[in-house]
Amino acid sequence: MRILFLFLLVVLRVASTQAQPSCNVDSEFKGSIEPAVLAVLKSLEGTIATGGNSACSAALVTFSGRSASSRGLVVSAGHCSERGKLKVPIGDRSLAMPDHGEVLYRIALRRSLTLETGKSQDPRTCVEADEITYGTMTGADILLLQLTETYEQIERRTGVKPFLMSQETSFAPGLALRMPSARWQNDRACQADTTVQQVKEFRWLWSSVLRIRIADSCGTPHGASGAPAIRKDNNEVIGVFGTASDGNGAPCELNNPCEVAPDGSTNASVREQGYVHFLHYFYSCLDASRNLDLEVAGCLLPRPQP
Repeated sequence: MRILFLFLLVVLRVASTQAQPSCNVDSEFKGSIEPAVLAVLKSLEGTIATGGNSACSAALVTFSGRSASSRGLVVSAGHCSERGKLKVPIGDRSLAMPDHGEVLYRIALRRSLTLETGKSQDPRTCVEADEITYGTMTGADILLLQLTETYEQIERRTGVKPFLMSQETSFAPGLALRMPSARWQNDRACQADTTVQQVKEFRWLWSSVLRIRIADSCGTPHGASGAPAIRKDNNEVIGVFGTASDGNGAPCELNNPCEVAPDGSTNASVREQGYVHFLHYFYSCLDASRNLDLEVAGCLLPRPQP
């Protein structure tokens, strides 16, 4: 029995040392001391690359008033969930996404993510999600993942603190933003244009979406999906990048979003026109502990259908 106990103890110890998930820790910036490179590294701190089939961008975030002892949260785009009833062709493969009307809520998920630390010697490290706390492409293209570690544990291990999700509901045209992408390891300077009441793409219809001004410095390639739109004046995350027009397909079809006028008519988005989905809706669904609860009175997020 003692031999068996010692064997099990060794197995448990080995398992505990291997608990940290694998992810893409490679970085072209590692070890650099160039000021320009260090500036980019610092601007990436707290951003996340999701890896997997979706290969999207994301960010470590928290709600105002949420305890540092709470589990960490990651925000991205709903179509980066790799879960859902809809199978969308992407190149030579298909990617699972939530269909119109579908909501992912408190779904168990083990997923390795890559966190940018902002440090030259160890620019990237692994974190792991164990739950899709919320994900949808109905009304907005948003995803919230829960991590296995608390904010305190993440900061103690990496020095990284979360971004604060904004509670603001409107933004002036010309508001200076940046959209760092851990997927591409770069930071784009952008500006808000205007809030569009409805945007349609493929099977989805989104409401109150922020249109981004087209600019060379704010290009939005595939893989930037889910990147946080961060206010430059207070560093709060107001939304996540959702889509941009390829300009090579029919209006309102996949990767070719269109804007829907009040009379129901549609206007095709111009090539490279990008859109950001707001996050303030989450605040309407928080309980006293600042955890997401769709049963909270006044919650504005769509709920799963029976």
